[in-house]
Amino acid sequence: MSSYTITLDGDILRIGFNKEVSATGDRIVRDAIAQLDVLVEVGQLSGGKLIKIDGKMSLLVAYTLAHALVHLYGAIAVFDPRLSAYIVVKSNTPDYPIASRIDAATGEVKPLEDDSLPGAPSFEIRWQGNILKATLNGQVSVEGDRIVRDTHRQLQTLIDAGQLPGGKQPLLVNGRAPVTAGFAIASRVGHLYGTVAVFDPKLGERGFDRYVVVIEHGGYRVGDIIDVERELPLARPRIKVAICGFANTGKTCLHEGLKKALLQIPDVPDTYVISGCPDGEGSFYLETQRQNRELARKLKDEYKSKFTPEFVASKARDIAAIPNSLLVFDVGGQTSPENRIIMSEATHAVILANSERAEQEIEAWLGFCQELNLPVVAILHSDYHGTEDRLECESPILKGSVHHLDRTEDASSRLMVQKLAQVLVDLVLDGESICE
Repeated sequence: MSSYTITLDGDILRIGFNKEVSATGDRIVRDAIAQLDVLVEVGQLSGGKLIKIDGKMSLLVAYTLAHALVHLYGAIAVFDPRLSAYIVVKSNTPDYPIASRIDAATGEVKPLEDDSLPGAPSFEIRWQGNILKATLNGQVSVEGDRIVRDTHRQLQTLIDAGQLPGGKQPLLVNGRAPVTAGFAIASRVGHLYGTVAVFDPKLGERGFDRYVVVIEHGGYRVGDIIDVERELPLARPRIKVAICGFANTGKTCLHEGLKKALLQIPDVPDTYVISGCPDGEGSFYLETQRQNRELARKLKDEYKSKFTPEFVASKARDIAAIPNSLLVFDVGGQTSPENRIIMSEATHAVILANSERAEQEIEAWLGFCQELNLPVVAILHSDYHGTEDRLECESPILKGSVHHLDRTEDASSRLMVQKLAQVLVDLVLDGESICE
């Protein structure tokens, strides 16, 4: 059974993960390219002026899809639910300029205006040794069309300077990037290199980073793994923080606000933020919720799955393998056997409790964390009807209340969210000084 599904619906390529199959990134790209090959062989993907792509994908899949489609279609556009529009990620036709939006309802094409762009790039691409570092600039917050434009401009600068010469040696790409940026990069460099491989933190192994081959022209196969010895010292700590609390306390909102707050800290250690529950509420959901609640609910229903044994084992495996200095993940809203398995891979915990039932909820989660030998670094009250955050103390445990954790609002600038972000960064930095 394939771990990835691809079907053609008019001019829209509908894609998605098979929720019945738990698979790692290497298998998923193999299944994705196999699905594409079938569609090409039977003549369904015969090329044309424009192909639109709608559905859930990983960064690895984005590279593979882009390379497979780039020679068939004049323009490729990827759906961004936050904008209710398709963003043109590759184009050689003036009808669909790079980074323009195609309205999902009307089909109207709206180019991105240059005079609306601030100076600092939202996406940065540079060489770090023999690794191409392609990552979001955490200091800049923009829409997806601007990220695509900045990605293309950064690539063009490197190409013009002769810094992307191409060749038979594999191009290794690392960094935090949205799938739209992955499409933009693949469409420009896929033909320059014999092999392109992208870092997958979920496949990490102590002392090694693992890159999954996503584009190949001989020598490798899509889905092969290239191991690269990690340059970080082995003594560097790996902090893995579980955000726990009962349902409807605002964990997802805190999780997303914390992700943005972490990226805004100058020189933040390498950080990775994921979800540890199958509720269908990723970052796409919260950002779409602020623009289009009906679409957000539809997407959540499509992506939501269950706490199956396969999901639990897969999530625990991911958390154990991810090599970043700081990993943050939220969990389901119960002190359950499933959460016990997932949280057993954590090193620390943050408790979020409803302010109206705080005493009972905190007691329950404290006991759960103690059974798992997890130090609790912060206890926060979720005060939905509050109008401001309140700091009670910062040591030995961060305590206070965070107000109005609502899906329609960005919580990254809240006092307690920023305090929590700094506490987590300090855990890594303090650990480094101890290791030294």
